[in-house]
Amino acid sequence: MWRLRYAVWTLAVFVGPSVSEGTDQKPNKTLALLKEDQAVALEELESRRKPGTTEAEQKKALDRYYETAGDRGRRAVALVKERPDAPDAIEILKWARREVAEHDSELVGIVYDALAERYLDSDEIIPLCRLAWLDAVTSPHVETFLRAAVERSKNPKVRSLCCFSLGRYYVELATAARDLNDPVRGEIRRRILDRFGPVVINRLRALDPEKLNLQAEECFNRTVKEFGDSRPLPKHFAPMGEQAEGMLFQMRHLGVGHAAPEIEGEDIDGKPMKLSDHLGKVIVVSFWATWCGPCMELVPHEKALVEKMKGRPFVLIGVSGDHDRERAKAASAKEGINWRSFWTGGERQGIPVQWGIRIWPTVYVVDGNGVIRDDGLVYLEGRYWGKTPDETIENLVAEAEKASKR
Repeated sequence: MWRLRYAVWTLAVFVGPSVSEGTDQKPNKTLALLKEDQAVALEELESRRKPGTTEAEQKKALDRYYETAGDRGRRAVALVKERPDAPDAIEILKWARREVAEHDSELVGIVYDALAERYLDSDEIIPLCRLAWLDAVTSPHVETFLRAAVERSKNPKVRSLCCFSLGRYYVELATAARDLNDPVRGEIRRRILDRFGPVVINRLRALDPEKLNLQAEECFNRTVKEFGDSRPLPKHFAPMGEQAEGMLFQMRHLGVGHAAPEIEGEDIDGKPMKLSDHLGKVIVVSFWATWCGPCMELVPHEKALVEKMKGRPFVLIGVSGDHDRERAKAASAKEGINWRSFWTGGERQGIPVQWGIRIWPTVYVVDGNGVIRDDGLVYLEGRYWGKTPDETIENLVAEAEKASKR
């Protein structure tokens, strides 16, 4: 059936009128056809990547999917340019970015240019403003879009959010540029090289991370000063000034070589606890939540690590991002989480905001002197992205043991 639908859609698109032709073609109808085409392409991709197919066949299928996805995205943008005042024009651009532009740097830039050209005053772009920094490495046009929004938008919610996102854009670029040239972060470096082409890689290598960090600080300071009380996002998000202060805190205090900031509060059982109570031990600080699948996938690894380090100067401390304390307590009991976790009341307040946590889970490694030795390690897809910390932890624990015998 899907092959028949694909054949019908192919005829409709490539034999019938193009998007730029036929003035009676409605944008919402065309978007529906593009979405159907996308669903068919995904189905075809999955059918060609089933067990038993060779790696070469799977790569060919994936390359073909990306190629056709780019075509769909460009048709979507062409439709918007043909009818810029259509009620669903922004929705079409959001669809193009969300569904088909992931591996097409040029198309990402085209989408953001289209948004900057006409739609900076609309509330509808707020979801894109919030996450635009994720495309920092993919396209420099993101910076153009965010800057245009900050300076030209008449919508104060858009301006405040884009000022903050521009700061995160510079942080993301600085991090990628650092990771690309950091042998310690070999896995991250490999993923960057595998994902992006030579144009993006050469751009990253030409960047100065320190300069980018200064630009980020300017944006976050401006957010605090001009938009501190702004709340363009749903009420469970902190005000923009508070979020910006969290990012500034992260940049200034949470890098490798910095003394780990104190965390003081209560655990999920309501008992007081402090990070500094464990000075002299190697501390792994793990930001987790029951709603975070990768966080829960990390638990068996953490349990094994705690067991392996039993009796040695090591402690694992969690920071829960759950909104429901009882749920966090029940999950801890069910999963055998026998280490303590700070209670924060949610992922967008308290400690996670103060530490500028962007991705869950995030893991920091602190040595026996209270100094951060690995920052922001992320656990996804069954492994740490960055240097696997087990070797780092073992070496640091050995250092702490030697120090205790002096």
